[in-house]
Amino acid sequence: MQMVLLNAKTTAPQAFAETVERERLYDLLRSNASKQVTLIQAPAGYGKTTLLSQWFNLLKDPVAWLSIDDADNDPIRFWKYVVHNVSESTKTDINEILSPLFNLQEQTSLEFLIDSFLSEIGSIPQTLHIVFDDYHLIQNEAIHKMMTQFIEYLPKNVQIYLTSRKDVLLPITKWRAKSRLKEISMEQLRFTFKEVQSFFHQRDITYRDAESLQYVLEKTEGWVTGLLLASLATKDIPAERVISEAIDSKHPFITDFLLQEILVTLSPSVQEFLVRTSLLNSLEPAVCDALTSRTDSYDILLELEKNGLFIVRLNSNPLVFRFHHLLTEALQVELRNRFTKVQVLSIVKEAATLMRENGDFIAAIELTLNEQAFELAESWITFHLVDLFTSGQTTTFMRWVQIFRSNNFPVPYEMLVMDVIALIAVLEIEEAGLIMQELEYRQITEQWMDKSENQAMATIYEKVKAFVLFGMDGNMEQAAEIVRKQLEKETVSSRWDDIPMKYNLFEHKILRTNVGAKGKLVSFEQGIPFAKLFRESTFKTQSINAFSYGSSAETLYEKNYMEEASEELELALQYGHQFKDPGLFIPMYILKSHIYAMKKQFISAHAILNHAIENVKEKHWVTSLQIMKAHCYLLEGNLLQAKSELTHTKSRHPFWLLVHARLLLAQEQVGDALSTIISVKSKATLEDQVSTIIEATTLEAICHLAMDNEEAALTTLHEALKQGEPYGYVRTFLDESAIIPLLTKYLAIRQKKEQGHWNTVPLSYVEHIIQSGDKKKNASILLTPRELEIFALLKNGSTNREIAKHLFLTEGTVRVYLTNIYGKLGVKSRTQAILVN
Repeated sequence: MQMVLLNAKTTAPQAFAETVERERLYDLLRSNASKQVTLIQAPAGYGKTTLLSQWFNLLKDPVAWLSIDDADNDPIRFWKYVVHNVSESTKTDINEILSPLFNLQEQTSLEFLIDSFLSEIGSIPQTLHIVFDDYHLIQNEAIHKMMTQFIEYLPKNVQIYLTSRKDVLLPITKWRAKSRLKEISMEQLRFTFKEVQSFFHQRDITYRDAESLQYVLEKTEGWVTGLLLASLATKDIPAERVISEAIDSKHPFITDFLLQEILVTLSPSVQEFLVRTSLLNSLEPAVCDALTSRTDSYDILLELEKNGLFIVRLNSNPLVFRFHHLLTEALQVELRNRFTKVQVLSIVKEAATLMRENGDFIAAIELTLNEQAFELAESWITFHLVDLFTSGQTTTFMRWVQIFRSNNFPVPYEMLVMDVIALIAVLEIEEAGLIMQELEYRQITEQWMDKSENQAMATIYEKVKAFVLFGMDGNMEQAAEIVRKQLEKETVSSRWDDIPMKYNLFEHKILRTNVGAKGKLVSFEQGIPFAKLFRESTFKTQSINAFSYGSSAETLYEKNYMEEASEELELALQYGHQFKDPGLFIPMYILKSHIYAMKKQFISAHAILNHAIENVKEKHWVTSLQIMKAHCYLLEGNLLQAKSELTHTKSRHPFWLLVHARLLLAQEQVGDALSTIISVKSKATLEDQVSTIIEATTLEAICHLAMDNEEAALTTLHEALKQGEPYGYVRTFLDESAIIPLLTKYLAIRQKKEQGHWNTVPLSYVEHIIQSGDKKKNASILLTPRELEIFALLKNGSTNREIAKHLFLTEGTVRVYLTNIYGKLGVKSRTQAILVN
């Protein structure tokens, strides 16, 4: 299910016709266009939002506006809103292009989402303005990291605006030092004497003289809300008296003043309307009518706007408003003053029900949780649980479960099991483990898994447990035992059966995913029986079996069983296309092209990648294929083409970074290459990505060697071998030709027993790697079928003209083929080629 996106959150509030024009602030916004980030920071009521709505009325550029609330502390929800709004405001298909990325949850994939978004908005021909209103409500660290990345790499055609009541958790000091930041503070937002004059003049409010107006200005200190309060309360009372009597200590008593001086002047009917509707996040006449049991909400809202009573118009057709936050807070205080707890809870439930019926079930659940209506919240969360997962809003769900648990409210088993799955997806392994311990304990005390109504969730939980044991802990035996027991049981259907399980949403290697155990290769003794459980059981028609072929292909390749790897690879490709799962077939195309490239069959390598690019739409998969093309070009020695491919796909994914590091090495920019590699290695270590750790450490050793620091190179190589030996890594070393001499040197030192502390790596393992790389290559392995035909005729003594005539080619084409053949065989002439086996 697609997430419902509310127009009220993505519509810039409309500026009132009588709003004071603030040219001095417009000049600040106009100036220094190179400063792409504008921070407007001040307490409530200083006109932050109004200033921006006025400013954008003067511009013709597209504006994407997000009014933030507490529910937006979910990375997927937050950025879906941003991308959707940018797409709508620029009339582009950015939303459609990036939609597949919103199924991703891990930090690396979220970084790629931001990279892709930046790439798309960078191609927009106009200046794009993006507003994050009330950013202080964001508390989620993942969103802060993504926002920092977004702003750090912002295209020149984009301007960002942040409004906040307090300091935001972003690197503001750094941006200020780099002159990237415009700042508008409370001091600048205060009204000047002339602006106060204009303010009262527009509202047709009289004052005795300039001194009395100056008195109002001094008492309010130019605070916009204080002036507005004065204007609302000065029907028959001089403005200076209102200020003097009511808001000398304005900030602490703003709620009291609003209630005692403003609300009481309204009719009881309107007061009742305001108090009851204060729970709504947007005010639509029909919804207000339903909540207040009346039919005149449309007229009341227009009258409130006419009187300037802290109400903001969001849309004119259809008519939608919202209260200013200050009024909302005051009215909700009054709600609790006027009604008993039971009555308040009844109004809350009614308002939340209307929100839900209007499509905003997230806000509805948030409201019920805030008021501790846990039973209703639990029933709605249960109802919408599948929607939450399919729309990617699992961070919100996890927060809700935490609210239940912190309030000792019993959480249903289904929610707990899905919470474990969500926590694992975002690598909160420790927290997931605690929930699993609770489920295990409750099985002992309550036997919940044995009850018929819980059978479906018990089955899902057991699968999750097997996944954790294999993917996280590497405990193959216990995982296999759980799977065997599952096969013995009768299948129990659930509503989760129709939700397609995606084991790889993002990675270019299966071995980088959890289902690939993050590169912790299994031995054949463990792997073959485990694979048979899937291939010879009811699992054989499921996608998990398909991924077992992909994981097996990558494992066999890494262990240097090339024929077997190719066989598994082809089966994995078939399954990938059968299930229409690019998460399987794209890594297989990448592996297949890699095998071709290592045989120096570059034409075939590029052909398979081009074929894959033509048959996949998702941007992140196309990017992975293009990065692999860059890698192939590097292996060919075509640095210009490699650089071009990498420039078009710039990313912070380890795949891109390590290919880019290889390019830097080839360009003799060793220091930059080493810096990149170490950063990738550090991150991979934090994520326990074994395959990436070994690859990065191997490249690090090559960097040290290129810097003539053989000792550091050997020490680093030992570290890579130490990481690779438990899992039998071979190809990661052999595929880096520069590492082979260093391996030989390392072996010689070990054989002389000169470095005793290196004994942590068995000598037999090092010898095995070197022997695997010493296998004699012949033409049948190195050459393509067409090249073998030409090579056979060449060895028979045929001239170029005779070869061309026999194969229906031109002589020029034959010469091109021969050049490629000589290069692959490492020879320079026809005579040398004939001597090759």
